[in-house]
Amino acid sequence: MLPLLWLLPLGAALAGPAPTPPRTTFRGHLDHAPAGDTVRLFVGNKRVKTPLSPGGDFEFVFPDLAATTPVHFEYARQNTRLYLMPGDQLVMHLDFNDFDKSVTYSGRGADVNNYLAQAQWKFEYGPAGDVPRPLEQLRQQPGTTPAEMRRRADAFRQQQLAFLAAYAQAHPQLASFRHDAEFLINMQWGRQLLEYVGIRRQQKPDEVSPPPPISEAYFSFIKELPLRELDQHLRGLDENTVVVWFLNAYQSRLAPSGKLGTSPDAGPRLYRLATQELGETKARDMVMQMLLFNNIQQDLPGVRAFYPTFRAHNRDSALARSARQMLAQRQHLNVGQPAPAFTLVNDAGQPVSLSDFKGKVVYLDFWGTWCQPCMREMKEFAPALKKKFEGRDVVFLYVAVD
Repeated sequence: MLPLLWLLPLGAALAGPAPTPPRTTFRGHLDHAPAGDTVRLFVGNKRVKTPLSPGGDFEFVFPDLAATTPVHFEYARQNTRLYLMPGDQLVMHLDFNDFDKSVTYSGRGADVNNYLAQAQWKFEYGPAGDVPRPLEQLRQQPGTTPAEMRRRADAFRQQQLAFLAAYAQAHPQLASFRHDAEFLINMQWGRQLLEYVGIRRQQKPDEVSPPPPISEAYFSFIKELPLRELDQHLRGLDENTVVVWFLNAYQSRLAPSGKLGTSPDAGPRLYRLATQELGETKARDMVMQMLLFNNIQQDLPGVRAFYPTFRAHNRDSALARSARQMLAQRQHLNVGQPAPAFTLVNDAGQPVSLSDFKGKVVYLDFWGTWCQPCMREMKEFAPALKKKFEGRDVVFLYVAVD
């Protein structure tokens, strides 16, 4: 692969200007879609939107899409993921009343995206299949042992890989997409095994004594994960979400007990382990940021002990500055203290300050697209709460942390 990358610029130089990327289109029809919203796409790291016609149709045109790109589709709080390749003429069809089950595609690029739609339904949103989903089963059976969790996660991953292989045999796919799909399956497998550690720590089985600590042998699966590819898969919202979910769960690898530790060697030890497994990468820096931020409420002594090591090793000065400010403000977040002032930009590009609502009751909801409980709260609980306080001096502010 490397020599090819070297030859491409040379060939382009000999042949003149690079050819213009082919025109790429993505259009579709939504049956029974509620009116009043817009179709939104996260294309790589860019966000675009277009109105849905009264008949339920939409269209996007990309004159300069230069590479295979992960895309996140949203309409009226429903979403799905897809891929666009240069020159695709992709057409989406779905019934909004049965969103996840009914998604299908036609046109150029349909094979890849029909695989994604079918895999999402089979392994994420539809009824449980032949192999139960490990995390769902874990929540129903708090006494699951590490060995049982490993068997379940292995079986689920094998089912996903077998489905991908069978689909690829019937519908030939680019090797690059097949590699990406396998990467995401493997990272979801690793995330499940890591989340087991945190969920097990929080559960209270029927036994009188708590379960023994997770042994180092349990983490042997880490060596099977393509961790050095993490930085390459931060191209778009969905791939970024999978990576962030994994890194969030990876905290249980670094601190299985849920505590950072206050000994002088605790911080350096965590950095050595993360660097050994993730490399000196952006992914490593991200997980260290999460480790610090996510523990500041529950383990402030550990965070204070960890922070000097974080500041010494972190390569992002803005990140270190945010952490320092958060630690400085921590003392102001106690009950009865004034809330710290802030100003952020809303989705219309207008500045919004907390002080704008002085004298009112303000409900602050901090959320991220990668946080499933956050998304569930916004969709299932927040609307009822807003209805309850309708007409009163209560303001609901939703702050996207990403």
